[in-house]
Amino acid sequence: MRKRYAPSILPGMLLAAMWWLAACSGIEERPDREGFSEQGRGVFILNEGNYNSGNASLSYYNPQTKQVQNGIFLRANDRKLGDTGQSITLRNGTAFIAVENSGIIWGIDAETFQVKGQLTSPQTEHMINPRYIHFLSDQKAYATDLYSPYITIFNPSNFQYLGSISTGQPTLYGYCSTEQMVECGGLVFTNCWCYTDLILAIDPAQDEVVDSIHLRTSMQPKSMVRDRQDRLWVITDGGYEMQDDAFGENIPHLYCIDPRTRSILSDQALDTDEGNVQLATNQQADTLYVINNDIYRMAINESHLPVRPFIQAPRDSKGRRHKLYGLSVDPQSGDLYVADAVDYAQSGVIYRYDSAGHLLDTFRVGINPNGFAFK
Repeated sequence: MRKRYAPSILPGMLLAAMWWLAACSGIEERPDREGFSEQGRGVFILNEGNYNSGNASLSYYNPQTKQVQNGIFLRANDRKLGDTGQSITLRNGTAFIAVENSGIIWGIDAETFQVKGQLTSPQTEHMINPRYIHFLSDQKAYATDLYSPYITIFNPSNFQYLGSISTGQPTLYGYCSTEQMVECGGLVFTNCWCYTDLILAIDPAQDEVVDSIHLRTSMQPKSMVRDRQDRLWVITDGGYEMQDDAFGENIPHLYCIDPRTRSILSDQALDTDEGNVQLATNQQADTLYVINNDIYRMAINESHLPVRPFIQAPRDSKGRRHKLYGLSVDPQSGDLYVADAVDYAQSGVIYRYDSAGHLLDTFRVGINPNGFAFK
């Protein structure tokens, strides 16, 4: 779980991000770029790196040959990806990468890995630390933010800034977080992770917040997915300990929500999490996969997670669980990809399982792998 920072250091963080952007905002020719031409199926793995270390990286995996290539952004562009890689999304042959603490969204060619465009904080009115990207069309996308009470609107075809949506959130401990986005019933829902229990509903035709949902029984909605019945599933991390007191009870909850009535259909308290919580669905969207210490699997018509995990997290020589940090399902093969941060300092590990839970492959990537995009 990412460490939080006091509001008093935010100006320094922003100055560092602005300095980094000034150093690498252009798409100039680089003499030491490595040539790539990766056609066919493949998987991008985004490695978050360590906060304020500038060591985010990108890996690429071929599931047919089981070959993994690490550091491909640096190798293809002769420049670093930046500080704290948050999310990666594919659209029309372009991989969009939100690099949070650098205040930048990169667009790279999905076959050559070379930069095609970028959107930076100085190009916008309100973007500070971009988190996740959601596409409304080929010409319109949203980007959520960790610190800004605005969602950025941009054109993904040319990286032109189009405007922003005020979320109306108050600043709590320096944060106004909006996170993942899921489109249900004609609205875009986004979870407000930091210090709140809030989910916002956005009308994409008007580009404005039109409603909200308070979860009430738990704090910090961390991950969301939509099932085949167009219901919204949300998992919280429950809060965490702070410097002098506690925020929340650190008890994750799993919710099922009707997006049309904004009503909570079910609410299940889970075991106290030791690391990160995540949700994913299979390609039919009728099965949930949940990281809550271990990995659990549940059909969407079931009322509770099973007692026994579907896949147990690896343990070290002292019996301590590894920190499972990311989770996604290949929409074509149904294979499950699990990111293991190990100890948040060394190179992470990716486990690839088939839909029955059999281990197919294991490979090393960068530090703190947290996201996948399937080509």
